[in-house]
Amino acid sequence: MTAAQVYDSVRSTADTTSVYDGRTIPAGMTGAVLDAKPDGSILAEFAFAPQTADSNGDFVQGVLTAGQYEVIQAYVQERCPE
Repeated sequence: MTAAQVYDSVRSTADTTSVYDGRTIPAGMTGAVLDAKPDGSILAEFAFAPQTADSNGDFVQGVLTAGQYEVIQAYVQERCPE
């Protein structure tokens, strides 16, 4: 498994719970990594409904541990050398 980094796109492989309102984030949702820890756990944001000109959208944040997500390789950008 490729370790996720901040701003990577990920797909959840297990249900998890939103950290703010307790809703279930189902397996298969795609989201963006907001924070990544050395142990492989991440905080990611998922959209139940996108933001539009007429709506603020419906976004949730969830914590996933290593093994509960996969990095979407098609979206991984080349990283600049540090």
